[in-house]
Amino acid sequence: MDWHGVTIGQALRRSAQSWPDNDFVIGMGKRLSYAEFDAQVDRLALGLLGLGVVRGDHVACWLTNSPAWLLTWFACCRIGATVVSINTRYKIAEVEYILRQSDAKVLVAMPYYWNIDYLEMLRGMAPVFEDAVPGRMQVAALPQLRAVVLWDDVEHPGTISQSALMAASRDRADLAAAEALVRTEDPVIIIYTSGTTGQPKGAMHCHAVLIEGQNIANAMHMEAGDKVLGHMPLYHVAGSVATTLPAMQNGCSLVTMDEWDAAKALDLIERERIAIMGGIPTHFFDLLSQPGVEARDTHCLKTAWIGGAPVTPAIARRVKTTLHFEALQAVYGMTETMGMTTLSAFDAPIEVTCENKGKPIGDYEIGVFDPETGVKKAMGEDGEIWVRGYLVMQGYYKDPEATRAAITPEGWFRTGDLGQMDRDGYLKITGRAKEMFIVGGSNAYPAEIERFLETCGAIYQAVVCGVPDARLGEVGFAFVMPAPGASLRQGDVISHCRGAIADYKVPRYIQIVDDFPRTSTNKIQRYLLQQEALGRFPEEPVTSTD
Repeated sequence: MDWHGVTIGQALRRSAQSWPDNDFVIGMGKRLSYAEFDAQVDRLALGLLGLGVVRGDHVACWLTNSPAWLLTWFACCRIGATVVSINTRYKIAEVEYILRQSDAKVLVAMPYYWNIDYLEMLRGMAPVFEDAVPGRMQVAALPQLRAVVLWDDVEHPGTISQSALMAASRDRADLAAAEALVRTEDPVIIIYTSGTTGQPKGAMHCHAVLIEGQNIANAMHMEAGDKVLGHMPLYHVAGSVATTLPAMQNGCSLVTMDEWDAAKALDLIERERIAIMGGIPTHFFDLLSQPGVEARDTHCLKTAWIGGAPVTPAIARRVKTTLHFEALQAVYGMTETMGMTTLSAFDAPIEVTCENKGKPIGDYEIGVFDPETGVKKAMGEDGEIWVRGYLVMQGYYKDPEATRAAITPEGWFRTGDLGQMDRDGYLKITGRAKEMFIVGGSNAYPAEIERFLETCGAIYQAVVCGVPDARLGEVGFAFVMPAPGASLRQGDVISHCRGAIADYKVPRYIQIVDDFPRTSTNKIQRYLLQQEALGRFPEEPVTSTD
């Protein structure tokens, strides 16, 4: 069917009518059919309306993969509100920045999970929240925040639970009126991604994500009744747009995992008969490392996308043969382009996956251009990858300057990645124009990490780059110059980071230096530091923070 002009709320209703008894969400000890989930979305949407949430408002979601996350997103979509996804690995300063910059009106959170006290972090951001009346909260540092909602039926002073919101009595006519106001161009999700400036930017996507969802489903041969493994974080475009939506649109079941655990994933694959999954090379590396994996019954697996980091031929071939996939499809994408820009065909030879090549899966444009002149490159020549069409984000929230820098006046999104087109129409990724490196599938930006390191009084300046890691693909290596007169040890740098920034951003290796190599104009020669760091691997790691 044509998904142009359709909202996510309408899409869910269609699926609930087409496959009412099919399981939609399986996780956290719950199994919700499409009909049950759709009804619960209605009740939560009514509860949010009662809390004062209306079209255009922003609801921040700080939850792990769970039915609660999905209910929050779909309820917001139904009434025209926008979910602001927050990485569960973020710490106080990172979360506070997003809540403030996004103008979040409501925060939906977990109180305690993975031995992490999220309420204690919330106290650090909003010390008065426990004395507040939900809907009328006033926090100086977060001027737009009016309420904190806790998942499921958890109760705590100053908050209200999702269950309480869903139990509140409210006229369904209010829901119908709210739904009637929703437009397909309304933003449905804001996903924050860092960048070369060090400040996170919120990429906005609208209901056109449904078009991409169907593109993905078609390319991966999804069918009603298929089970899809939902281990990719829902706060990430790979979990929300690239996994949840195609499953929902096609009557599939989403089997969520609150955190990645390869042993548990294998158990789920066998027990639930998982057909579709996706992941970064690290996920497949972990699965292949499980004792006795060759004897596990994984013949139910149909296909998986693999990407987020270079795919080595050895891993790709072992994944397909050992786990019995019919297909293994190489993906290239990013937050600003809905997660999947290219994908190798279901029936493409494994050699295509091994070469990290793919083709567009929808009606949008991909080109390779000279980043300086904007002139299109010839076939087989390296250039910057540009994307144009519905796949491209609406822009960065409240950041017109960054939006103008990323999207040309003609509508091309400049990815910052390098690639080339071949005669068969495949896009091959050949490098990254940006300094970003990828730690286990999570983008890490040197500028952001350096900016944080330099908040330590004993650090004068820092330079961060990525170095190889067998399991995670890349990890951070930091060159650190102490402040004049300061005493600084490697452990001091790590201590400054731990608990303050997300774990994947914490440098794995530290080198204390007196100064950096510089040009005649005193500019740091980063490429020389990158070469020095890379030259230490795999022979001479400096120090590990594990």
